[in-house]
Amino acid sequence: MASKKPTVYLDTTILSSYWYEGSDILAIGRRITTREWWAVERPHFAVGVSSATEDELEAGRYPRQTEVIAMARRLRFLPMVVEARRFAEELLRQRVVPESKPGDALQMAIAAAHHMDYLLTWNYAHLANPIAQAKLEAACQQMGWRAPFLVSPETIPRTALGQTIRRR
Repeated sequence: MASKKPTVYLDTTILSSYWYEGSDILAIGRRITTREWWAVERPHFAVGVSSATEDELEAGRYPRQTEVIAMARRLRFLPMVVEARRFAEELLRQRVVPESKPGDALQMAIAAAHHMDYLLTWNYAHLANPIAQAKLEAACQQMGWRAPFLVSPETIPRTALGQTIRRR
């Protein structure tokens, strides 16, 4: 993604949270924070998704699924590249993410293979946490890549707070 703006890859949880309509209080909080980020901060980034994002969004049936998928399809699409598939397998082999979570490994690998600055997610268990970040940094270093920052809408730098969002 050639752009002067910092790049951000959206995983499934961001788009799902934007359209969430349930009554779980934590999920409602994620919806509010996601929509605030979308309205205020998103214009400062070049945003992308992939077929992995779309495939996950198409799985199962849930409220507002049509809107979620349509939103994803309006964003810049990052193609599935061979390097991403191979790197996802390596992330699973190195246990960067659990073997039972190949979708998380693929999201991480696509963001890394496309040299994205950030991977934006609400998945703290396997993606947006310091342990996953350190493991991803090591795996990317082996590939000669720069690892994306694994962040949530709560932790990504914000221009509204005067923070610098560009990578150095």
